[in-house]
Amino acid sequence: MTFVVPFDGSSQSEWGIRRAVELAPGPVRVVAFSVVPRKHATWARERDLLGPAEAFETERVLSRLEERAHAVHDDVVFQHTTVDRYAPTGKIAHEIRSFARNGDARMVFVGSREAGGVVSSLQSVGEHVASDDAYDVVLVRRSDSVLD
Repeated sequence: MTFVVPFDGSSQSEWGIRRAVELAPGPVRVVAFSVVPRKHATWARERDLLGPAEAFETERVLSRLEERAHAVHDDVVFQHTTVDRYAPTGKIAHEIRSFARNGDARMVFVGSREAGGVVSSLQSVGEHVASDDAYDVVLVRRSDSVLD
C-alpha cells in the first residue's frame, strides 16, 4: 500500500509528509512525489531550492528536494518527474494523478493553507489532484499531530 504526498519543498507539503507518516499503518510506503519545471530558476528560488546567484541545475534542485523530504522523515521515499518550464497547473496535477494511480496509491495527502472547507476552493494543483476518485484525498492544513 502507498500514500503519496505531492512535494514541492514548501512547508505545506512538509505538513503532508508528516501527516502521511503519522497515519500510515505498518508497511505502508510514503512517497514524496515532486514535479519539477525544467530550467525554472524562479520556481526553485521561491522554494529556497536555489540561492540568488545559483544557476538552475535539475540535479541540484532534485537533490535539495530529496534532502528536504528526508529531513521531515527518514523513511520517506522520494520520487520525481520533470515538466516543461511553463507547464500549466493542469499538467502538474496530471503528473501527480498519474503517479498516484499507477503507484496504486490509497491516499494522497495535500498540504494547503487555503483549503478551507471545500475542495474546489483550493484553486491550485490540489484541486485537480482531489478530483480523481482512484484514491482518497487528505487535505492537511496544520502541522500539529492529529493523534496527540
